[in-house]
Amino acid sequence: RVRLEKEWLKESGVTIIASGSDQPTKQEIPNDVLVASKYISDLTKQTSKVGCLRGALQAGVMTEADVYAELGEVVNGDKPGREGNEIIVVDLTGTGAQDAAIGQVAWDKLSQL
Repeated sequence: RVRLEKEWLKESGVTIIASGSDQPTKQEIPNDVLVASKYISDLTKQTSKVGCLRGALQAGVMTEADVYAELGEVVNGDKPGREGNEIIVVDLTGTGAQDAAIGQVAWDKLSQL
């Protein structure tokens, strides 16, 4: 079942954060959107198995070389994030360290209320 169509997106300046496609039978983002994007994975080894990247790999429309960066590379400043008006897709399948860091930030912010 389609959840998103490329035609629904603006031509540029779009950021999509996919955080629910964590099973080998699900795909939140259509392949044509992935192909048109600056694709960032949390862990490419993981998104190629259970993330949106899996479907694009199986369809033969992307390879792991098409992954722009892993999230840590962008966060650390090793690779830039947005550089213009590109479509950016961030595919988050979940890693323990990232989940713990996000939880800590949320806890710290809630503790300040």
